[in-house]
Amino acid sequence: MKKVMAEQLRPGMITAEDVYTLSGQLLVSKRTVITDALIVLINAYSVFSVLICDSSDEDLSAPSQAPSADYSGKDIPGFVSNLPEEVRKIRIEKIETYKKDFAQGVNYFQVSLNNLISENTDLDVNTILDQTLALINSGNHDGNILEMLIYMKEFDDNIYAHSVNVSLLCNMLAHWLNYSEDDCRMAAACGLFHDLGMLAIPEEILKKNGPLTAQERETVNTHAQKGYHLLQNYQVDGDILQTALMHHEKCDGSGYPNGLKAGEINPFAKLVTICDVYNAMTSARPYRSALSPFAGIEQFESDRMRKYDTAAILRFLENTANTYLNCPVRLSNGMAGYVVYINPNHLGRPTVQCGSQFFDLSKQKELHVMELLPAL
Repeated sequence: MKKVMAEQLRPGMITAEDVYTLSGQLLVSKRTVITDALIVLINAYSVFSVLICDSSDEDLSAPSQAPSADYSGKDIPGFVSNLPEEVRKIRIEKIETYKKDFAQGVNYFQVSLNNLISENTDLDVNTILDQTLALINSGNHDGNILEMLIYMKEFDDNIYAHSVNVSLLCNMLAHWLNYSEDDCRMAAACGLFHDLGMLAIPEEILKKNGPLTAQERETVNTHAQKGYHLLQNYQVDGDILQTALMHHEKCDGSGYPNGLKAGEINPFAKLVTICDVYNAMTSARPYRSALSPFAGIEQFESDRMRKYDTAAILRFLENTANTYLNCPVRLSNGMAGYVVYINPNHLGRPTVQCGSQFFDLSKQKELHVMELLPAL
């Protein structure tokens, strides 16, 4: 066996020992095949290193590989690319409009925060939030914000773009939970400023190409307290303050910085935690590619759902999965098709139709949704 830093984990590796959180709770069992989703989880819980099986270990089982296939999916009836050209052009124009507005929104947020830090300007929460919420209706797009965010993955998922994404997701989740309009707005504000403390982390750590040392990781984990203390200098709502401090807390007490449990965590922070983790899972990182939304949902569906607010996580997963019904996807065997059924008992493992073939992923465990295909 060998010790591998968390940032150096790769899909296909096999754990040689149980992996525990810093609070001593089991995170990943021994002899588990590492996946992209588990890499996200291990890094999210600040595990420094993992013991991995190597070629000298006995009874080393290589991860099974899905069969390959060369199937582009272009000939599947109903693919959006087969729509009339004028319809396709209108859709592309909407997406391009949204991309421009999204870029401007992220830039506005970045400039506002940089001025806040460098020039000690006032924090105008409402004006900044209005610019972000305007993205919900930007481009007069069809469907909800989840669909449009598919096309925003080309943007570098830095602190600013990540915060904007989380803000939009929080606003959407609050609406799904039937919050009042004021509370939906507050959810978006909490999501927008939750990672403000990252601006107080040394740039050389945030942009380091290699793996972080244990001390550097501990420094990054102080961003929750730093964000809380930074926001205390301004007249902001208490929910925004509490969310900055608590967005890495988990309902089972396994989070940080204070190991709070469900009843001790701010309600808006619970929403931000879900949206924060989901956006991190479905965004590319230097050590892994982005997970598909279904892979992210499946990770949440594991027994770790106890870490999140029950009502919020169930509504988030169900509505997110149903958003992608009829969406074109590519499976891990290389085949492309459409999501034709969302299994309510296995939301992350839908049924996919590829031409005349149907793949029930709840039964065909060797397959999974690799990526969503742009509906163009």
